[in-house]
Amino acid sequence: HFLSEEFYFSTLNSGKSSFSNSELLRPFAQTGEILLLKQTDLQIQKLKLHNNVREAELYIDSFVCSVEGFGSNGTLNLVDSALLKINMWCHRQLKNYHLYFSQQANCSIFESMLNLVLLTAANLTDDDEEAMLIGTSLGSTPESTLIHILVVRSIQAAYKNALISADGQSKAEFKHPLILLASELKLLVEKECSAFSPVLHKYYPEAGRVALTVFHLLYGQQLELFLEGSDHSESLKEILGASNSFELCIAQKLYSMYGEAAGSSLSNFLKPYMIDRFSSPIILQWLHAQHENVLEWTKRTIEIEDWEPLSVHRKLATSMVEVFRIVEETIDQFFNSSLPLDIVHLRSLLIGITSSLQVYLLHMENQQVSRATLLPVAPVLTRYAESVNPFAKRKLIEPAVREEKVANKLNNLTVPKLCVKLNTLQYIRDQLDTIEEGIKQSWVDVQSAVGLLDYLSCMTSEGATSKSSPSDESIDELFTIFDDVRRTAVNITDTILNFIGTRAVFWDMRDLLLFSLYRTSVESARMEIFIPTIEQVLDQVCDLIVDVLRDRVVLRVFQACMEGFIWVLLDGGPSRAFLETDVNLMKDDLAMLKDLFIAEGQGLPSDVIEKEAKLAQQILDLYVLKADTIIDLLMKASEHMSHHLEPATARRRNVHDVHTLLRVLCHKKDNGASTFLKIQYHLPRSSDYDDVPVKDAPSKVPIFSDMLNRGASFNWSETGQQSFRIMKKKLQEASWQ
Repeated sequence: HFLSEEFYFSTLNSGKSSFSNSELLRPFAQTGEILLLKQTDLQIQKLKLHNNVREAELYIDSFVCSVEGFGSNGTLNLVDSALLKINMWCHRQLKNYHLYFSQQANCSIFESMLNLVLLTAANLTDDDEEAMLIGTSLGSTPESTLIHILVVRSIQAAYKNALISADGQSKAEFKHPLILLASELKLLVEKECSAFSPVLHKYYPEAGRVALTVFHLLYGQQLELFLEGSDHSESLKEILGASNSFELCIAQKLYSMYGEAAGSSLSNFLKPYMIDRFSSPIILQWLHAQHENVLEWTKRTIEIEDWEPLSVHRKLATSMVEVFRIVEETIDQFFNSSLPLDIVHLRSLLIGITSSLQVYLLHMENQQVSRATLLPVAPVLTRYAESVNPFAKRKLIEPAVREEKVANKLNNLTVPKLCVKLNTLQYIRDQLDTIEEGIKQSWVDVQSAVGLLDYLSCMTSEGATSKSSPSDESIDELFTIFDDVRRTAVNITDTILNFIGTRAVFWDMRDLLLFSLYRTSVESARMEIFIPTIEQVLDQVCDLIVDVLRDRVVLRVFQACMEGFIWVLLDGGPSRAFLETDVNLMKDDLAMLKDLFIAEGQGLPSDVIEKEAKLAQQILDLYVLKADTIIDLLMKASEHMSHHLEPATARRRNVHDVHTLLRVLCHKKDNGASTFLKIQYHLPRSSDYDDVPVKDAPSKVPIFSDMLNRGASFNWSETGQQSFRIMKKKLQEASWQ
């Protein structure tokens, strides 16, 4: 591009040393060699220094040249004519410096040529200065005026080229020209601030402000024409985002260059785009549509979830991974839209996320059934008695048919599926924490953008950047909506934890453990027979459950084992009767079970195990006592029995309550105990019942149906008899409940 300018020097063919400058610049125009340009600069400086030599002045003045430049004609002496030609050529380059000096290697040439223009500047005014887009301020020096003109003209030329380029690419890339134009201008702004403004700032401190203001003004004019149109295109959201991104770029550059002291007369030309007036309703509409899509997808994917592990390493539900994938895509699109956001938009985003997760959790909750449906109903209470007539017909307990709806639910509540559900609930809580942290971090960036736009607005009004923004407390308060999801997830986790051990012991192992352990005799059905089955359950749990939940699940299995063990001891039915000599064997079985869960220090802590096994140990200790001692304890317990007695369960039992003591007597292979139960309660003989294992028993079993109605008494005190009558009444109510 330098070769095409050689004709400017065609008139400079003769003369003395004054022509050495043009003779140096001409080969520079041909080769681009920077040393030639710098030498030209040096020679002109020397010429300026020796311009007062009288002999040189007389000689040079004897040459008169007719010149035309900067819109005027005139005559100059030889030196001024040569300098004018040099100035005109350099001036033409600098009026479009984004075109001629766009390469990194040309930056040093740009600075040398700028210095050369300033050295050769004539005292002539640029006639088109008054037609400038942005005029110079009052009191500007000729040097600053010249650079101001160069900056404005160069930015206008670069903008025109960018506009043509955007129009050309629009059809090929299927994007609106304004989107492409904003992208092109951002690149030009980066180049301006990194390459040209630092150089121009040395001579004209306002150069950077001028350039950025012109960029902002030119694009703003184009955007205003588009927004004033009655028919906005489908690309409005993308156009507003690109425009806002460009304005933020301008504001950020202004702040980095001038800081808080950015106000000047040029600020009058900075008219904020006010993108939020158009974008705010668009964002809310988009969020509503996204929420509907995510909610619909959530409902669809949860309906087909089979609760199988996603993979060997990711043992959670596929549906939840998909839900969070869509949620994260929505969040990314929300913050990457480049549109101005406010707290209303953030609240809408959080509500949408919460709604989808709550729908998912509600579905999980509705799939659960009460653990009470798994617990076998206690068989009829009997007293120990040997069969007198082995051929006598025995009473059978009729099983109850479980509701089909409950049975279908149980099919989807196996231990492996429950482990996947627990993993999924933990994943929800973990991902929610991650999402919250990510949104808060992105919101910090949003607030930074808001601050920049506020900064730009305050520049135009010469005010301070004091626009209020939501406090950290108000933002944190918005995120409390996630706490509802967390609480729901925790509650469902607790529900499943309460259920999973009961499912494993009272449902999956009830035929092997509940209805077989110590059946007929202790020696024939020891715990060691059933340990492998329990080990399989533990292996299955440990293979599937995530580490953070493993101990909690294993603990619930152990608690269920203890509950089942106690059920065998107290509610085992007519087929179970224990001698004092059996207790040592049963204690060994209990120790074996505890050792299994302690796992030589690799399992649950021993103190936790001992705490959970304490009641079972105490019940075993009761069986060592003589029948008379237990009867005395029962009498004392009846005197202090609460008038608001609730049905006893393994989780609410106490070793000294009337329920426990009475059942110990019922299962004690002792004639004294049997006599007491016969006289006082009229309990039937155990030999009268055929204790066949049943999976489902009637919901109402007349435990004391024909014995609590009769009154019989040992030689108790009046207070003891009164308390005992109250006890019988409460036990009857409790048993029917």
